[in-house]
Amino acid sequence: MPERHLTRTAVFVILEQQNKVFFLRRANTGWADGMLTLPAGHVDKGDFVKDAAVKEAKEEACVDIDPNDLELVHVDYIRDEYVNFYFRAKKWTGKPQLGEPHQASEAVWVDLSAIPEDVTPQLKRLFQQIREGVLFSEFARE
Repeated sequence: MPERHLTRTAVFVILEQQNKVFFLRRANTGWADGMLTLPAGHVDKGDFVKDAAVKEAKEEACVDIDPNDLELVHVDYIRDEYVNFYFRAKKWTGKPQLGEPHQASEAVWVDLSAIPEDVTPQLKRLFQQIREGVLFSEFARE
């Protein structure tokens, strides 16, 4: 009998305004430190995915989002590792800022037409996939 697959689930929140996206530079986490990422986090047992996204946006970016204001823009499946849900916040309250300075060294707004190379690996293709209307992707880490 094949081994049953178990995976971790994460959420990412895209805060976009005036063609710019809010990013955080990871620090002191042990994974991708120094790289830019979106407000994100794991889905805890018992949480719904949108509720986890709302919680992470509040903790990491200091904004309040109604779950109904989250639009699913992409899902990726990293074989045997993760399922990642990416949401665009249609609106929020509060000013996006660095909410967890012990896990990120800075908060920056980045122009969508010039996403830098130092974003976390899964984000390198994400914005292109969103532009192309690709809702789902899957891959294996090499």
